[in-house]
Amino acid sequence: MKEYNGESMRVIRAYKVDNTQYVDLRNQAGEDFESVPVEDLGKKKATKEKVVVEKRVPRVRFAKGDEEYIFWLDSNEYEKFVADNKLNKAMIQNCLKGVVKTHKGYKISEVK
Repeated sequence: MKEYNGESMRVIRAYKVDNTQYVDLRNQAGEDFESVPVEDLGKKKATKEKVVVEKRVPRVRFAKGDEEYIFWLDSNEYEKFVADNKLNKAMIQNCLKGVVKTHKGYKISEVK
């Protein structure tokens, strides 16, 4: 049993290439790790920081004749407008994706 990445591993095979010794390992869950340099055994693997990507919340434009309404998607005002006008959220998503352009007389698009 060898320690690799903080886990106990079984050595499946050991071999040498150009004066560097390598091993193939298997953890307790049955996952295989191949071509691990022997010098890396027992060391903690450096963890990479995860980059947090903020999701951009789109603004939605509803246009009907001379009237135009712009809301942040999923805001309280948006929810109230959708409920008051009995709009279908699935149809609004189809308009934003470009499948259709209008729903119940409103031309729906994303503000860029």
